[in-house]
Amino acid sequence: MKISSVSITVRDFAQAVGFYRDILLLPVETTPAGAEVAIGSSRLMLSAGDAFDGVHHLAFGILPSEFDVAHAWLARRVPLLQVGGSAVFLGSDDWKSRSLYFLGPEGIILEFIARDADASAMTGKGEKPQMLSISEVGVGVADVPATVATLSEKLSIPNYFDCSSTFASMGSHDGLLIVVQRERLWFPTKMSRPARGPLTVQIESPAGNARVDIGSNISIVSR
Repeated sequence: MKISSVSITVRDFAQAVGFYRDILLLPVETTPAGAEVAIGSSRLMLSAGDAFDGVHHLAFGILPSEFDVAHAWLARRVPLLQVGGSAVFLGSDDWKSRSLYFLGPEGIILEFIARDADASAMTGKGEKPQMLSISEVGVGVADVPATVATLSEKLSIPNYFDCSSTFASMGSHDGLLIVVQRERLWFPTKMSRPARGPLTVQIESPAGNARVDIGSNISIVSR
């Protein structure tokens, strides 16, 4: 599974655009509906909207060979979140990954994740890390097992490595939906719940053209 685009709303549109353009140095194109941020092969679609409870979570894939470059580059631009005095978070033996977390506009929890599965990809040049795609999208739902069953049946999205009553990962290393119970606090801050605001995730999956609405304002669209 691959994540083609993620659409979210922000209260302060100009501030959000400035962060992705001027802090993360990502290409940003203004559109009639808002702005389109290019993140490797994926797109983050921003539009102005009303305030909502909670925050979104997105992870951007980077190359394992560029993890140290990404760490140094990112630390010069934003405060990195830490636990136990370390900003580097190691995934489980199943995930085989390393991550860096930081906050973006309006408290969104952003992550750079380097997966061993991408070790063969070509390394970029220079001090700025290459962002491969939007690698993960956090989704807060009322019932995790029921949502997992629906996404599996209607969109052919497989389980990844984790599945419990409060947390599940679905997809592949190329693109994951992190499905959590909407009262669960996001790692690593343990302070913010999943966003209740509008969220549309467009994916590439074997299901072809299909759409699943989760709750009143979250949609997963397959192409």
